[in-house]
Amino acid sequence: MVYELMSIENIAADIGQSFRLARASLCLRQEDLAKLSGASLQAIKNLEGGGKVELMTFLRVAKALNIDKEIWKVCQPKPNTLDELQRIESARPSNSRVRVLS
Repeated sequence: MVYELMSIENIAADIGQSFRLARASLCLRQEDLAKLSGASLQAIKNLEGGGKVELMTFLRVAKALNIDKEIWKVCQPKPNTLDELQRIESARPSNSRVRVLS
C-alpha cells in the first residue's frame, strides 16, 4: 500500500507489526520486552496492535529493540531547498546549531 494513501490507523498497525517482528527477531516474549523496556505488558500489546501509547513508552520500547537510532534519523527534517534549511536552522535553539564545514 502507498504510504500517502494510508490512514493513520493503518500506519500505526504497520509500525506495530514492525515492532512485533523486531521483538520476535530477538526471541523475546511480550513479557520480556515489557521488563526490558520498563513498559507495561498492556503498553507492549497496545503498541504491537497499532493502538495508542505514550511517546516516551514508544521510545523506551524502540530503544530496548535497538531501533531507536533509525527512528531518530527518520524524524530529522530533510530540507529540499536552502530556504527550508534556513527556516529549520532558525527554529533550532541557539545552543544547538550545527555547523557545516566545507
